[in-house]
Amino acid sequence: MTRVSWARPMPVVEYRYELRRGDEVVATGHLSREPALEVGQRVEIAGQTGIVRTVEPILGERELRLVVQLRRGAA
Repeated sequence: MTRVSWARPMPVVEYRYELRRGDEVVATGHLSREPALEVGQRVEIAGQTGIVRTVEPILGERELRLVVQLRRGAA
């Protein structure tokens, strides 16, 4: 008997990110990820670990703006 799955694959979400240490932006870039990130979630980007602070649309773009606050002591 063959099993059929109707589950849809999770969509890939495109982000334009900012890594911040306090008020200072220390890195920017682009990121594709599934599943979508949520505010308060711990994430690692470019070897840096931080907490998602903002996820918001960018007017006229398909990417979302992602702001990640780096953990204290992160290099």
